[in-house]
Amino acid sequence: MEFKYSLSLLFSNMGYVIRIFLWVLFAMLVTACIGAAILVPVFDAFAEAPEVAEAASAFMSEINEFLDDGMSIRTFIESMPTALGDLASAVAGESGLFAGLVFAGIFLYALYSFLVAFSYYPTSYVIKQLMSSNMRMGMASSMALNFKQSVKYAACRISIAVPIDVAMIAIAILLSWGLFTAIGVFTFPVMLLLGVIVVSLRSAFFGGWLPRLLFVEGESMYTSFGRSLRAVKLNLKGLMKAFVITFFAAYALMAGLSLPTFGLVAVVVPSIDYFLFRAIELVGYYKFAGMSFYTDAANVVDTVEFGYRAENQRKSEGEND
Repeated sequence: MEFKYSLSLLFSNMGYVIRIFLWVLFAMLVTACIGAAILVPVFDAFAEAPEVAEAASAFMSEINEFLDDGMSIRTFIESMPTALGDLASAVAGESGLFAGLVFAGIFLYALYSFLVAFSYYPTSYVIKQLMSSNMRMGMASSMALNFKQSVKYAACRISIAVPIDVAMIAIAILLSWGLFTAIGVFTFPVMLLLGVIVVSLRSAFFGGWLPRLLFVEGESMYTSFGRSLRAVKLNLKGLMKAFVITFFAAYALMAGLSLPTFGLVAVVVPSIDYFLFRAIELVGYYKFAGMSFYTDAANVVDTVEFGYRAENQRKSEGEND
């Protein structure tokens, strides 16, 4: 149910994807500008370290040989772990600069996550209006109306999500390295499958927070998050199916269209996903609460199972009499 009706909401309201795309592009540009100001001096300092410069030169020569001199894909894949390992060891050897690089990376990721998460509450608010009364509302109007709540939500979300993401990335790097030494190129499909499952669980973990904030007033951000986990637990199967399908579809689109679109798909697909994720969360909440909702002006979905609907219960009681 979650994926099917979320897709219906998406196709009925594609105009919102353009607005989300513009916001994601804005978040990327702001992060890139601040990142350049922070990282360029760090990279310049790394370039002055002889070991790092030598390892970086060897790494780039591997890439150039693959691109220009016809190195086979298999040879390139087998040689890259050694080149990357040497570069990582050289960078880690510069402990002060390495620590600065790590903290800069975490800060920039948190900044980007905050800017993107700022749009989540307004997007959910817009979708709730569509589902509850088929009323359209502009994204800019929703952001202005919910500015304070959006800032609070984004700040609270990154305080939980960023530590989880940093831990996940660290574990993924170590696991990938270990698997590559054991099974070689078969690491990639294994890590892809594990990655989709893990990020789907992560999305489900936060899946009840925004709907609860929209429907239950008077709770603090963290209290709302804690109490939303019960709804997630009771509907975990439905949310997981929807998120797994969405992430696999997103990966397929990005893998297939990256070259034809010159990488633009890497911004467009997340914009679609951000709308779809918010719709999945709300469809799951409507189903959990047994409420009906619009998918478009002509269609209303009753989430109560057919035999349990009030009109059918009355009909059944009349027949029994």
